[in-house]
Amino acid sequence: MDPVKSSLGGGIVATIAVVLFLLGADFLLRGTSLFVFATFTGPCAVGGPPYCDLGSTSALLLTSIVFLSLYVVAWPLLFGGFTWGLPGESGLTHGVAFGLILWSGFVVVALFTVWEGTESLSTELGLVIAMLLAYLVYGAVLGGVYDYLAEHRTFMSGETD
Repeated sequence: MDPVKSSLGGGIVATIAVVLFLLGADFLLRGTSLFVFATFTGPCAVGGPPYCDLGSTSALLLTSIVFLSLYVVAWPLLFGGFTWGLPGESGLTHGVAFGLILWSGFVVVALFTVWEGTESLSTELGLVIAMLLAYLVYGAVLGGVYDYLAEHRTFMSGETD
């Protein structure tokens, strides 16, 4: 399978895996609230409190569109384009490195909210750890499925078709 299809296939499976992980994390950390899921999807960090509560139809629709666009299409295509430049020899290690890169962007936003005083480090710490695990799950599954579906490792691997 070509790199684009491998990336998109990996993105679909990785998104399903991370949604299941996030729902479990929400259940363990917040009970029935979907705050961890809403935070992971992006509009909560960008749009603020109205988008952190998935109770309204517009917030749920916007969150779903952003989430699926990023995690099923954009991040997997970026991963497929740059997997050769990530450390490691397998898709699994490339995926973990990719997940750490994505998580570092979340950490910058979380530290900014602590710096500006809207949140405290103690309240953000649990969420930062949950997000680390979520991004590691996403990256590992993305890289593993990419390797499984691809007929090549990378274009720099020396393998020939």
